[in-house]
Amino acid sequence: EDAMSWNTAFEVVSAAAAACRGCGACVPRCEVLACAGGADEPLSVGEVAAAFADAAAGDDGESARAAVAALAAERPELVLAVRRCCMDGFCTLVCPDGIDARGVFSALRVLLHEARLTGDDGFTMTRVDQEWHIFSAYRAVHGIFYNDLPSLENARAWGADTLFFPGCSLVSYAPELTREVFAWLQEQGASVALSADCCGSPLRSGGLADRCEAHKAALVGRAREAGIKRVVFVCPGCRDEWETTAGAEAFELVALPELLAAAGARPRPEKVAALAGCDDPVLAMFDSCHDRDGRFGGPLRRIFADCQSVELDHHGKSALCCGAAGAVSLVDQPLCDARAHRVLDEEPREAGADLVVANCPTCAYTFAATRRGDAAGAVAGPAFCQYLELLFEAGFDWSGVFGRLESMWSGEYGPWLAQELL
Repeated sequence: EDAMSWNTAFEVVSAAAAACRGCGACVPRCEVLACAGGADEPLSVGEVAAAFADAAAGDDGESARAAVAALAAERPELVLAVRRCCMDGFCTLVCPDGIDARGVFSALRVLLHEARLTGDDGFTMTRVDQEWHIFSAYRAVHGIFYNDLPSLENARAWGADTLFFPGCSLVSYAPELTREVFAWLQEQGASVALSADCCGSPLRSGGLADRCEAHKAALVGRAREAGIKRVVFVCPGCRDEWETTAGAEAFELVALPELLAAAGARPRPEKVAALAGCDDPVLAMFDSCHDRDGRFGGPLRRIFADCQSVELDHHGKSALCCGAAGAVSLVDQPLCDARAHRVLDEEPREAGADLVVANCPTCAYTFAATRRGDAAGAVAGPAFCQYLELLFEAGFDWSGVFGRLESMWSGEYGPWLAQELL
């Protein structure tokens, strides 16, 4: 894909505005659209796009940026709507005009950033195209290294043709589990190397779509130069980012659950009972909003076929955001919490689930953060985990993870972190 410059972003926004017939089908599917124009003024995705497209129509360069800034000053609720969007695209799944909210709101965030309406507020720690960001710093401070394993840099020397791409959360917050899965891939006969890189999606949330695309292109280029033929993903979001990167068609992009299901992997009964907190629990698969094609959810349901299970109201093609997407927490933490509670507590409780099994490590992180933020005893919903925790010995120690994240800033590395990340 081309890097999303101001011009390309404006084209995306203008095209959505032109395509929208104003039917409003998307509005009742999103709490943000319901008040995008103000407290009592719902706006469709196309109408939000049209407001920005009309403001800068016919202008270019700095005058266009100034026009968007003027619109933001006049109608700040529009900027807030863009920032509160989780960009999961659920609203436009029913769009008769084929508008994709993910692409439109990603482009709108580019316009906001280019018009200097959003800056580094909160995003500096997730500039994952830099040497130091929250994930690399966490690993460095807490001594989490993988130097003993084949990597992209030495994949050719090891004869590796498969790249294991765990994603930021798993590779940083569950190193023992990461190593266990890596060893399993080797046991299956794969000549595998490990990447501790980020897929780049946090850059997109910050309105840095051009840097996101450049980061992804560099990653794909490194993999090609290393002789990689196949990439194995734990996280649907990482798979999505790779699939939309120019040159990625050279690789076989594989969801790890596909390999696990093909190998006959089954959950460990003792782990299921322990994580659920009860014997013979009822499971519910939580599908990431990046897995509406079922590439992860389909094989996971085969793996857990012998377990008692129920389906949530929103699953598969109608999957909802866990609350983390779009970095909405920077502007509206209660909205993120409400989204997380809906999919972690409300729907599973109504379905009779004892254990929610997330197919994305970042979703599991979000659930852990949400529960940690609840007042003691305020929520008594189902337990949760990430699917790998039921198939392997190791898992996530979320209490330890949050403790280590906090201790980073008060310990001896605090001043360095503040200089690098704030």
